[in-house]
Amino acid sequence: MSPRPYLLSWKLEGRKVLIVGAGEIAVGKIESLRGTGARIKVVAEQASARVVDLAEQGAVELSLRRFRPTDVIGVALVVAATNDRRINKRIRRWSKLSAAVVNVVDDPALCDVTVPSVVVRGPATIAVSTNGASPAASRFLREELEGALPEGVGPLMERAAAVRNTLRHSGTYRYDYPAWRDRFLSPGLAAVKDGRVGSLDELERRFVAGFSSSTSVRTGNVTLVGAGPGGLDQLTLGGARALASADVVVYDRLVDPAILDLAPVVAERIPMGKFKGGGALQADIIDVLIDQAKAGFSVVRLKGGDPFVFGRGMEEVEGLQAADVPVSVVPGVSSALGGPGLAGIPLTHRGVASSFTVLSGHRIEDDDYDWSAIARSADTLVVLMGVSTAASLARRLIGGGRPEHEPVAVLSRCGRPDAEATIGTLGQLASEGARGPSPAIIVIGQVVALSDGHGATDIRRRRPITTASSVVDLRSRRLSVEQPR
Repeated sequence: MSPRPYLLSWKLEGRKVLIVGAGEIAVGKIESLRGTGARIKVVAEQASARVVDLAEQGAVELSLRRFRPTDVIGVALVVAATNDRRINKRIRRWSKLSAAVVNVVDDPALCDVTVPSVVVRGPATIAVSTNGASPAASRFLREELEGALPEGVGPLMERAAAVRNTLRHSGTYRYDYPAWRDRFLSPGLAAVKDGRVGSLDELERRFVAGFSSSTSVRTGNVTLVGAGPGGLDQLTLGGARALASADVVVYDRLVDPAILDLAPVVAERIPMGKFKGGGALQADIIDVLIDQAKAGFSVVRLKGGDPFVFGRGMEEVEGLQAADVPVSVVPGVSSALGGPGLAGIPLTHRGVASSFTVLSGHRIEDDDYDWSAIARSADTLVVLMGVSTAASLARRLIGGGRPEHEPVAVLSRCGRPDAEATIGTLGQLASEGARGPSPAIIVIGQVVALSDGHGATDIRRRRPITTASSVVDLRSRRLSVEQPR
């Protein structure tokens, strides 16, 4: 993927802009520049009727002739809109000698800048850019946005500007986006869409009064979001929507960085990861959530897998409720279910396994479990957070009655490009532990032997815990995987 553009709002009032060409495309550029206050000069051997009309109105200066190098002197922006690339390249060369910024229509390689399609509503200008890759797509999206935003949005934006000035003059203004969004802009937009423009006066009055009072004008909240077993495509739509409107994201170390990118650029991102023997304390995480919500922010607590499956999500819900903080939960695909599926391993299969149990491998030495009962609890066992205790756990399961030759899969980094699976037996796991990077899921049971390695995720390599020959004895099906193409 090529780097994305960095969009700026360029103040062109009183500055010279040169447009070379006066055809249909050039007219579009001229129209987009009107209203900026720029001094627009058009040079072309022939001009469309619209350009001639604009020249007669005094909106542009028109010279019906060929381009001259002296045309670029003192110009801030040059738009080359001819249909001849050789001429456009010549225009660019002379423009760069004059330190002008250059836009060559439909030729990104020659551009310093590309010009976005824009939607204008009052003082608000919404830009859509494809970085020059597809002007048609940019225009299409602009038209869609124009249809989605009613004309009444313009007056709403003008009111927002007036309210800001009022608050500045009173000395109470601050940049408080959640307050503006929740108490003025969102209800204002709803009123405009419903045709209740007359209600904007009362909305404005209440907003200004609330902003000036000592009581916070906004109410914060926390949403617990399950990020799924790994990659971005494992996140639910509800999770993506919650992230899109977040002011603050408190995330753990298992979350794919691509998921964090769904949050607004200006959203604060707070890492609060935990790992065996270290990391943030649960009480500290809850305190951060409460503090951010009490400050009025919309907070997303982003957790790997599902918050309520060994994620201590209920502890966070109870802590937030005790502090009178509104809290909601967006479930995620648990790693216990999604991880094996991504690797092509079913947890149940007719005639092989009709039940499964999910275990936590964390601190098993400290707990007095009935290992005989656990070993017999289900046909398939799925162990989360069990990499460091895998050998001890396997020995306990064997002691409880699970056979040493039972197939085992250690699934690392499920759902990510560097995912891998390690295949062996429970006896091998007991003697040598889990080999492979964390985070990992351990699957124990005959279902492991059913996998042919063609899950929904490309597993880069599959290797046994000890030797390849030990895997062959597990089953007749092969475990090779097609490499990513």
